[in-house]
Amino acid sequence: MRTTHLSALAFPLVGAFLIACSGTDGSPGFGNAPGGGGSTSSGGSSSGGGTTSSSGGADGGDPGMFGSSSGSGSGGGSSGGEAGAIGPVDQTPPCDSSLAVDGDAPSFAKAIGICTQSSQGSWGLVSATYSNAYGSTSPPASGQWGLLPSFGILAPREGGAIGVISSGYAREYDDAAGVDQGMSSAFVAGQPMDGTSYPTGAAPAGFPQAAQGCPQDNLVNDMVDVKLVIKAPPDATGFQFDFAFFSSEWPNYVCSNFNDAFVAYLDSSQTHGNISFDSKNNPVAVNIGFLDVCTQGAPIGCLRSNGAQPDPPLSSSICASGTAELQATGYAYTDQTQCDPSVNNMTATLGASTGWLTTKAPIQPGEQFTLDFMIWDAGDGLLDSSVLIDHFQWIGGQPVMTGTTPSPPAQ
Repeated sequence: MRTTHLSALAFPLVGAFLIACSGTDGSPGFGNAPGGGGSTSSGGSSSGGGTTSSSGGADGGDPGMFGSSSGSGSGGGSSGGEAGAIGPVDQTPPCDSSLAVDGDAPSFAKAIGICTQSSQGSWGLVSATYSNAYGSTSPPASGQWGLLPSFGILAPREGGAIGVISSGYAREYDDAAGVDQGMSSAFVAGQPMDGTSYPTGAAPAGFPQAAQGCPQDNLVNDMVDVKLVIKAPPDATGFQFDFAFFSSEWPNYVCSNFNDAFVAYLDSSQTHGNISFDSKNNPVAVNIGFLDVCTQGAPIGCLRSNGAQPDPPLSSSICASGTAELQATGYAYTDQTQCDPSVNNMTATLGASTGWLTTKAPIQPGEQFTLDFMIWDAGDGLLDSSVLIDHFQWIGGQPVMTGTTPSPPAQ
């Protein structure tokens, strides 16, 4: 476990801040969607990352989607020069109105846009479960998942709800009630959800995974896993979903061994592993190149070695998106950064976010596959991280490459 040098705070800070703000870098009904042919590879993001998904079309038509509760999808012309695609479309209406905040795992699937059930046809959701470890049947701690109508100023990308999982409470503030109670409800004040007999969870083989140039603790704690078993439509070539990652490990624990992470683990005929990462294959944590919702110019990594003295900063943060999307979430609590006293410390949010990102991955038409959404504390159970998930869509009529890019504006 970590010791703490946060003398400005009246509680122990323990967690994993990684590098991203550092500036270092129904029945199926099918029809034809508009769009051109062809395939092109999209580019990375200005925030330093983004492996890509290929997409067809030159005229910017709607992507070929089916089984999506948003109908025809997110439109052409998304980040990196991506254009529209051709493919069947099933315009399934949203199915996530009036969901209970603590709804079951099938309700979580509805919240993120999976509305078709395999029992109603040849494809769709087969099963959905919550657990406290990969491969486990034991439930996570109460409150670690939530079906929310919003998260601060962030509205659903489709329908009326967002699926949220957290190493703390999956609410707008890190307490069971999900309300602002000052410092005690900030995610940086997060305490263990599953006790301190570490590890309390288990990740897939090969995880936790370190970011390039950073250490990594292998103890997995306070984990929640949403396991979805899904059968693809007969014409699907892939799928996509939107997510936004938040962590209170920023800025002081960037590039420490306490590397809390979100993993989207796909087990299909073509893929067995994590499908959400940046252009350097860094996993989704505070070291990912997309993390730019944060305080500009803050010194980062000041407690990364957890030694007797604070560390000099790795760099100053470059936060192109500012802090607006942190407000009213529990990730916007501010205090002094904790670098060596000779460094010009400053007041900064003790939290940061990636903003909305989109991950795509290929599948075989008609195949059954498993998709696990997982988040955990690494090393200890202190300082919490959350991920919002929404806008699951099928992709058709084009080849798909695994990758993550900034999401286009919601329509």
